[in-house]
Amino acid sequence: MKNNLVYYIMTYIMFLYPPFIYFMVMINFDDISDQNTWIIGIIVNVILVLITTLILYLLALKKKIPKIESDEKNHVIFGYIGNLIVFLYVYQYLMNIEMYVSVFSLVFILVLAYKYLISKKVSFKEILIFSIVFGVIDYIVIIFSGNTLFNEYVPFTDAQSITFQIFLLGALLFTIGWYGLKLYRNHHWNVLRYVLLGFIVASIFTFYADMQEEVIATIAIISVFTWLIDIILRLIHKEFKVTDLVFYARLIMLVVVILMIKVLDLYEFPNFDIEMMFLLISIFYVTAFSDIIMNITPKKQEAINLNLTVTEYIKQLYNPVTSRYKDVLVFTKCDMLDLDLSKLGRNIILKHDMNDIEQFEKNSLSFVIVYEDELKDIERIRNQFGNLNICVISAKNLTNPLFKSSYTDYQNYIYTL
Repeated sequence: MKNNLVYYIMTYIMFLYPPFIYFMVMINFDDISDQNTWIIGIIVNVILVLITTLILYLLALKKKIPKIESDEKNHVIFGYIGNLIVFLYVYQYLMNIEMYVSVFSLVFILVLAYKYLISKKVSFKEILIFSIVFGVIDYIVIIFSGNTLFNEYVPFTDAQSITFQIFLLGALLFTIGWYGLKLYRNHHWNVLRYVLLGFIVASIFTFYADMQEEVIATIAIISVFTWLIDIILRLIHKEFKVTDLVFYARLIMLVVVILMIKVLDLYEFPNFDIEMMFLLISIFYVTAFSDIIMNITPKKQEAINLNLTVTEYIKQLYNPVTSRYKDVLVFTKCDMLDLDLSKLGRNIILKHDMNDIEQFEKNSLSFVIVYEDELKDIERIRNQFGNLNICVISAKNLTNPLFKSSYTDYQNYIYTL
């Protein structure tokens, strides 16, 4: 498959057309009505998309660029969908369709389109989950009250206010739990960051305890000072990474959410206002930023020591942290193994044939090792245990598209599927 970057580039440029057109129209037509604004916008947007498509087609026809292939065609289709989604997002209030579309529903559609057209899997799970949770709450408020973020048509009854407030509190508590888990699991913690966390907790406590403003401000300033020291030290030691921006964004958003529960008096009922929903919008933007950055940031590849033994290689390759609690299944036709695999898992289960593998309990396994030279048997095991990491050990140098990587200690060949 050719890597025709021009198709990929134009795919994402089409995302930029709607906001570009919006600002150009607003700058050049001061007294234009809302209806005329979006009508002009949609006409110009369609023209730009058609021109883009025509240019790509003519360049391919004249062989100035390679002919479009299936993967690139999927990207271009994704560009059309993305263009429509961004247009609806930009013009939703001018078109008076805010009761039907929201940032949550539009991004949900975009993530699904990306899954089915490009990645074939959910690449942005965090965005997907938050779009569903926040989108459901948003539509519940709209359907049962008729009010949207920028328009409150009907006053809330006490019953509605209490119900919507409970949903909002649930979403905020869900956010606190999710962000706390992500901060703990996905980011590097050092002594200074634990100190920073301590000051943040102390400042939140003083805020909730309604202490003197001087005390709250002092601890808050110390927190900011500690945060700046962390940034400076990471820059000096050249350890600052793009993912650190995600760490800080998540931490700041988490603090804001906890503080806003107090500021908005969300523990007092009934006390719901439609403008409180903007807090969910803010959380969603930070979530989208974090999830995208974490997905597109290249993962650091560890150099593999070429002097490793087979067992050491497998251990480094699969990093079986959970293997202490799970078993490793080994398919082999030999009664005795010439390699010591005992340190790879809780228990090594030897199986000498492939009968009844469909009934095997997969949840108890960490990964699968296969001693095999026959590709048909290897493929059968792959089909049965495709959700697990599978390692093939063979005395032969095998060649097959099934294998993603290979390694040898000059006695055995080790392949990954």
